[in-house]
Amino acid sequence: MKKIFWRVFVYFGVVIVVFIILIGLMFTRFNRTNIVGAYKEQLGSLATGVAARTSQAMQNGEADTFSDYLKAVEDFGDMQDIDIWIVSNPESEPSLDMDYTNMDITAVTVPEETSRILESAYIGKKRNYSDYDDIYRTTMLHLAVPIRNGSGDVVGAVLVSGPMEMQENTIVQYEKYMLVCVVVGFVMTIILALYFSRKLVRPIIRMKETALILAAGRYNCKTGIKRKDELGSLAESMDILSDKLARAEEARENMEQNRRDFFANVSHELRTPIAVVKGYADTLADGYVKEPEKQAEYIGRIQRECGSMERLVSDLLILSRMQNPDFQMNLEVLNVIAVAQDAMRSIRILMAEKKLTGTVTYEDACSLIKGDYDRIRQLFTILLQNAVKYSDEETPIRVHIARKDGKIISTVRDFGSVIPRDEWENVFEKFYRASNHEEKDGSGLGLVVASHIVERHGGTISVYSDKTAGTCFTVEFPEAPEDLTK
Repeated sequence: MKKIFWRVFVYFGVVIVVFIILIGLMFTRFNRTNIVGAYKEQLGSLATGVAARTSQAMQNGEADTFSDYLKAVEDFGDMQDIDIWIVSNPESEPSLDMDYTNMDITAVTVPEETSRILESAYIGKKRNYSDYDDIYRTTMLHLAVPIRNGSGDVVGAVLVSGPMEMQENTIVQYEKYMLVCVVVGFVMTIILALYFSRKLVRPIIRMKETALILAAGRYNCKTGIKRKDELGSLAESMDILSDKLARAEEARENMEQNRRDFFANVSHELRTPIAVVKGYADTLADGYVKEPEKQAEYIGRIQRECGSMERLVSDLLILSRMQNPDFQMNLEVLNVIAVAQDAMRSIRILMAEKKLTGTVTYEDACSLIKGDYDRIRQLFTILLQNAVKYSDEETPIRVHIARKDGKIISTVRDFGSVIPRDEWENVFEKFYRASNHEEKDGSGLGLVVASHIVERHGGTISVYSDKTAGTCFTVEFPEAPEDLTK
């Protein structure tokens, strides 16, 4: 990850440094061009003005008074530290009269480049150049402008030579300031590159660490990154993945626990009946029981124990399926009243054995919930079978269904054995039996299955029991709308 940090740092720093250097070079070049250009324009204006005045004096025949102008020009040049030469074009006929010149160019030795710009001026072109001058011992700007007579012929030229020491000093000073700015910019670039590289890479490092923690099985770890950019979206996706992995792990652990519980419960609950069956079977097989009545009794006991084992295994399988989060139910809108009536009809035979009476009453004929018909019927069957098992003979079993506050409330009430108050919360645990119900047959799983059915339907189940009101199981389901399109 350090490689990414240094790569981002180097790339960012190089881009900014190159940008700063380019800007510095551009502004330095621009400043030099402006300073030199301004000086060229200044000398050019001066030379053009002198050439125009000389041409006018020559055309007007002002030779007698032009000397005063020449004197003024020389004084101005001395004051500005500028040489202003007015020279005649030796190749022109006629040429500029000596009265209008202040320098005989043929009598002095001038640099080759100066001769070239004079020759250009003689053919009507304005030329200039700058270079170090050994005579002046400084960099000089030389500029030549043609002088024309009334006919437009070039009869001479004005050569202006000015030192560029001030301009060069200004340029050097500006370059020093620019260098300082570049150095400061470079330092700031390093700082900014470090800051932004760290800011960019830190979330990546954090996500890498989170990914390693998730890979180690600690699915509750979060990145803790809150950003409104692509990295923030990636971190949010990792957090969502973390939540899903945590839920998946929890589901897996639950399934594994259910599997362990299933086998533990099966082995625990089947041990006793299997031992009983084996004992009776061994006794019969060894021939210890000769009487037919005793043999029939032993066979009957074996059949009853096998029936108990069958019911136990069936309840365990149902419970295992209900505890599996992947178990799919066939949800539909159904009327709880019809389901309760169906369950009541299915246990009429059991009720008849104890001369019990069963009724299903309701407050609203349209008591709708969204659920699985078979599972809801199984729920009512379990509650009614419990009621039959623990009811006193010739007592009623009452089922009542009501609507209240967006819920469908169903109660199953019987009159018989009372569940002690301190055991109400325990009746929905596996293999639990009330302390006064130990002699009753059963697997101890019916109410556990019932509670899981209710839970899978988003409802609640509770119990109330006393000697006067009887034992009442209350089930609440969310009500489904009458308009099935909602």
